[in-house]
Amino acid sequence: MSEEFGKSGLYIDDLYTLRVIDPEVANETNDLKDECEKFTDKLGEFRGIIERFAGIVEGFAAEVDQEKMRAVGVQNLLKTFSKQRESEQQQIQSEIIEKMVELDKLKIEYQYLQRIESEQQEVVDNFYQNQ
Repeated sequence: MSEEFGKSGLYIDDLYTLRVIDPEVANETNDLKDECEKFTDKLGEFRGIIERFAGIVEGFAAEVDQEKMRAVGVQNLLKTFSKQRESEQQQIQSEIIEKMVELDKLKIEYQYLQRIESEQQEVVDNFYQNQ
């Protein structure tokens, strides 16, 4: 009798209920539905994990960008200090050259004054000798 129903597209399951679908196909369909639901749940969990991971990566990216900006700032500050030190060094070298020129002038003036002193001493010595 079950075979007669099967030919007409009707089936009787284990509980002797009349079905339009073969009970094995219905069971496989229910199993597939359960597997699909599990897969969907796991996919949802995976999406959550990915979103958390993306959030963590974005946080790290923000920190990296902040550190890069800080590093660029420090680098610029060091360049500024370097240029400032170079400028100070050039200024000091310029002052040294000025002092050397002044020293040379003073040496020449000193030699001139020594010569004048020497000449005056001769004049004084000659004056005392002639008296």
